[in-house]
Amino acid sequence: ADHSKGMKTLFVIGAPLQSDGKIYNCAVAINDGNILGVVPKSYLPTYGEFYEKRWFAEGRSFPGTTIHCGGKSVPCGTDIIFSCDNFEELKVGIEICEDLWSVTPPSNRLVSCGATLIVNPSASNEIVGKQQYRRKLIEMHSATCLAGYAYASSGPNESSTDTVYSGYGCVA
Repeated sequence: ADHSKGMKTLFVIGAPLQSDGKIYNCAVAINDGNILGVVPKSYLPTYGEFYEKRWFAEGRSFPGTTIHCGGKSVPCGTDIIFSCDNFEELKVGIEICEDLWSVTPPSNRLVSCGATLIVNPSASNEIVGKQQYRRKLIEMHSATCLAGYAYASSGPNESSTDTVYSGYGCVA
């Protein structure tokens, strides 16, 4: 957050955060030196090479509306919409990686409550054919939600295992 001081940009970064003895896979929204809020991942994959339930609790079960982050208590939840003071039409909702692939993505609820842009920080691996499928999924979801969708995945140097990431990004 300190590195964003003076910057009028919304940064969304991934971070594991702890609350009530559980660890959550979270996206942290930051602007101009301030942590605006935290969105925990709603759906955790448990198939293929993904075993997130070993480490993380689902964001849908997060107890409360705040979390301790950056030395203070900040809003936390799967239903937070971030507003922009100088661009009234911009309302940003966040879902994380697997949330997009779920039967009922959190973004459906977020756009119903006014979000006009969904941001998705992801760690989606690369396998043959996945890039085209993922792009179509993002485009279709943007179209059905009538909202923009910005997706950014981990890069090639962000794995400590044999999983391959490409740094795939897409705006629809």
